[in-house]
Amino acid sequence: MRLRLKFELQKNEIPCDYRPIILSFLKYSVYQYDQILYRNFYENGVIPKKYTFSVWLDKPVFNSDTILLESNRMEIRFSTGDNVLGIHMYNAFLRMKQKEFNIPLNNTLLLKEIELIPEKIITDKKIFVQFISPLIVRSHREDKDFYYSIAHPEFINQLMIILRHQLEILNDLPVAMLDDFCITPVKPQKTVVQFYGQYIEATLGTFVMEGEPVLLDYFYKHGCGSKRSCGFGMLSV
Repeated sequence: MRLRLKFELQKNEIPCDYRPIILSFLKYSVYQYDQILYRNFYENGVIPKKYTFSVWLDKPVFNSDTILLESNRMEIRFSTGDNVLGIHMYNAFLRMKQKEFNIPLNNTLLLKEIELIPEKIITDKKIFVQFISPLIVRSHREDKDFYYSIAHPEFINQLMIILRHQLEILNDLPVAMLDDFCITPVKPQKTVVQFYGQYIEATLGTFVMEGEPVLLDYFYKHGCGSKRSCGFGMLSV
């Protein structure tokens, strides 16, 4: 299930580190809708979440701490391969419609519209994809996090490790499907994103994915890479 949430900002300025705002909105929406679902998601330790999202900003101009937008419009594109979860999230968002949500800089978010986006049907073993939110590849060792962008020679190897881990923890598809999977950069781009005050190397751009259609569909709907439920790794076909 893919949704487009259309927001109106009171002012056309937001912090550069804006993803925590979106996470707060998601958590608040779930809390207002179903507190049992909220506890299962957010109060039972680190629970892998089967969704991803991306944020669309209207012609952003990046300053040192803030982003100036051409208009007061903003969109969130939300995706999940779990239809039951998708229905719950749709209902949670529906309850937030036309309700102001306070954000930093004395600003507010107002959810104006919710649209269901038609999903692509993937039947081929080879697809051309574009990342519409940055792809994060994180390696955690010796109590430290290391991030790999396309500029790093080990990027593809580390990405495959992350994808294997993703399938293992979500436990929806056999990990062996990755044996016949490959991802090839076509027009990649290194970027740096800010997340909770930390600057992280990430990757945008276009890639070719090859593998079983069910696996390609899985990455299309759930996103791929690290920190997917924080607004990273969402792709379009």
